[in-house]
Amino acid sequence: MRKAIKSLLLILVVSLVILFILLIDLSPAVKTNAGAQVNNAESVQVLLDQVRTSFRQRNQGQKLALTSQQAQSLAGFLQRAVSEAKADVAFSETNMSINISYQLPSPFNSFYINLHTSVIEGKGVNISHFSVGSLPLPGAWVLAAAEYAANSYTQSEVATRAIATVEALDINPNGVDISLTPLSPLLREFKNIKTSGGSEESRMFKLRIAHYLRVLDTVNVPALSSNEKGVSLSHYIHALMQEAHARSVNGSAALENEAAIMALTIYAGSPRFAALVGDLSFAIDRIPVARPKPVLRNRADLSLHFIFSAAIKLLSEKGVSVAVGEFKELMDRGKGGSGYSFVDLSADLSGAHFAALAADPRSASYVQNILMNAPSEDLFMTSIDALEEGMSKAEFETKYSEVDSPAYRRVVRQINQRLERLPITKD
Repeated sequence: MRKAIKSLLLILVVSLVILFILLIDLSPAVKTNAGAQVNNAESVQVLLDQVRTSFRQRNQGQKLALTSQQAQSLAGFLQRAVSEAKADVAFSETNMSINISYQLPSPFNSFYINLHTSVIEGKGVNISHFSVGSLPLPGAWVLAAAEYAANSYTQSEVATRAIATVEALDINPNGVDISLTPLSPLLREFKNIKTSGGSEESRMFKLRIAHYLRVLDTVNVPALSSNEKGVSLSHYIHALMQEAHARSVNGSAALENEAAIMALTIYAGSPRFAALVGDLSFAIDRIPVARPKPVLRNRADLSLHFIFSAAIKLLSEKGVSVAVGEFKELMDRGKGGSGYSFVDLSADLSGAHFAALAADPRSASYVQNILMNAPSEDLFMTSIDALEEGMSKAEFETKYSEVDSPAYRRVVRQINQRLERLPITKD
């Protein structure tokens, strides 16, 4: 009996070693430069316009054209959002190849997982090849497994609907034309998604958000002077932190801060963010919104940059929040955009920094104590002095070449140094 058990254990160990050898690599298969990939980020604006049209005309079939430039820009965005990942997309006459390399976390950061996917043109979604490291897997099996996992997690048929929405793929060396059936069934299925939204913990968090929405709706703001273009965001953050501090006496400061920031995003940013939280109707009759929107450094756009970056940080990771802000600025370099702005990026970084500190149990109470004493933008927002903005793509490339250049990094480092000197940054 013991001999049999030892044999089984030996077989198991050998199998795991073989699997490790097959799945894990010592170097990344993808070695792209994210800075170069996102250099044509402004091309993604055309794709976003197509997506918006598809949503507006959801009862009609649509066609999206994804170019090679757009695909590379999105791959670069992924790499800047998730520093451990590298991605590359290539097109041939009938095939789209997607390669992703992921560096394992410490202490295994000398190893990589390399994923390769080949999608061929034709009706529907057809994966001709999929591999993890040196282990090939049937494409149809991988697609079916991903569909099952997504449906199970969301307790819906959203993945099935999404796959069915892709009517055909027409691939060429310059990109892929995606023919879609009407989006209405897919969008309706999104409403059926269920994750942890029904838990008691989620319900209590929604009640907290509703409470802070009421607080925001009753904030007494001072009269504006002749040179002020709106009420400073600092008045709302001040009121929220006072209330969060009072409610944290017998609770979690980090949790109260998170709820306060989400309420601020809905109230002073966009009520559409409420959909990311879930149904609030049981907790509040009417969702209040700020009219007009508050300002930051006397600019409404900077207030929105700050708020949305803070919310994205709470909903994802700081790297994602920063990458979204940076990618948006790169898109703005194109024709019709407002131009690349280090001022906007400074607001993005400040918002992500604020949310990271406020939601961290180690600094949540400290942030409350700093911000509850007086309404002041200087407590949480960097100075925007000597930061360039409004640069076209040509101007940006002349001065900074790309987003990984020494000149560009020098400006970002300057902004980060300003963040470290903010009063909310705990020593």
